[in-house]
Amino acid sequence: MISPEVLRRYPHFAGIADACLGEVAKISKEREFKAGERIFEESGSFLATARIYEKGEEATHLMLLIEGKVDIGLTLGTGETVVVGTLVEGDLMALSALIPPYHLSATGIAKEDGKLIQIEAVALRKLLDDNPELGYRLMQGVAKGIMTRLQDTRVELAGQSYAG
Repeated sequence: MISPEVLRRYPHFAGIADACLGEVAKISKEREFKAGERIFEESGSFLATARIYEKGEEATHLMLLIEGKVDIGLTLGTGETVVVGTLVEGDLMALSALIPPYHLSATGIAKEDGKLIQIEAVALRKLLDDNPELGYRLMQGVAKGIMTRLQDTRVELAGQSYAG
C-alpha cells in the first residue's frame, strides 16, 4: 500500500474523494526499475520477478510513472522493437490493463533508472465502476495517453517511410 497523498500529486487522482483515493492506495505499491529493464511487454501479465510483465497473458496492473523515463516500443513482424515514444513522470503505463481484452499493445523499456506505482487492475476496474468520478478522471488520462501514443506512432512511421 502507498499513501493516498502520493497519488493526489498526479492529475489523474487530483480532486478525488479521500475515501476513494484511500481505496486506490490500498491496491497500489511502489516499485523501482533499472535502465534497460523491460518493464512490460506486448500482451503481457504481471510477474513478481525482474520483469513486471511477461508475454502471453492478461495485463493485471495499471502503472503510474513517478520517476525516470520509459521508452514505448512496438514489435515489428521481424521481431525488432521500434521505439515510438517516451514516457515521463506522471504518465500512465500499461493502459490496456483497463481496456478489454486487457492485452498490452506495446513494450515499455526503462530509458533510465526510476520508480513507478503499480495498481491492481481487477480491483481498480471495480473501483471505477463503483466511483464514476474516479472512473471519469482516470479514463480521461487513459484516453489522453492513447492519443499521445497514437500520434507518436504516426510520427515514427512517417519518419521510417521517408528513411526507407
